[in-house]
Amino acid sequence: MAAPPEKELDLGPWTVTEELAQQYLRAVGDTSPIYLEAGLAPPVALAAYTLGALLQQLTLPPGTIHSLQELETQRPVRFGDTISGVARLGRPKLRGEYQFMTISYTLANTSHQQVLTGKSTVLVPSSETFTMFQGKPNLATGD
Repeated sequence: MAAPPEKELDLGPWTVTEELAQQYLRAVGDTSPIYLEAGLAPPVALAAYTLGALLQQLTLPPGTIHSLQELETQRPVRFGDTISGVARLGRPKLRGEYQFMTISYTLANTSHQQVLTGKSTVLVPSSETFTMFQGKPNLATGD
């Protein structure tokens, strides 16, 4: 059975903190005080946190490449805001020696307003498969 298109994963809610923003800014070497002074989370920090939450639910084999990232910010997220995320897994597409998997995600605030949407594409060696944790289907085969 083929993997269903648009399989959804709940990435759960989390509260955005100044510490989350500081960790991200330190990791990328951004010393500008603009986000901290404004009390806002950098949008790419939210995307990075989202990818981390997603990786807690997926098993990616060695040799997987994160090839593409797209982001669209709809509204700012302030420190102390609680946001939740949902990811949708597209059907793998075989191209040469790799399976291309696109994962779309949406982050929303507690008022159910979208704050950020994005897409990540990973390339998985076609000789490998990757699965979701907790007994969920193998995304490459649907088993």
